[in-house]
Amino acid sequence: MQIHKNIFAKADVIVAPTTGVTAYSIFDDALKTGELDYINGAALVRYQIAGNFLGLPAVTVPVGYDKEGLPIGLQFIGKPWSEPTLMHIAFAM
Repeated sequence: MQIHKNIFAKADVIVAPTTGVTAYSIFDDALKTGELDYINGAALVRYQIAGNFLGLPAVTVPVGYDKEGLPIGLQFIGKPWSEPTLMHIAFAM
């Protein structure tokens, strides 16, 4: 948390990709068993984990599509209790 406190002493928000990769194919057995592909799953959430563990608010906005037409998002992570600021940023995007 100290690293994030240092960042928020200088900035109102942290801007990061929402996910580390765009969506990937779901394997047939995953649909049947509910098993996840943990390697790809970890890449999907790599930019969300710290904020979630620290209880920091965040908002994601769509910013475009990759070359295969899959959506790309940008997330804004705020300091505790900064939800109004995050909503203003998201609306402005």
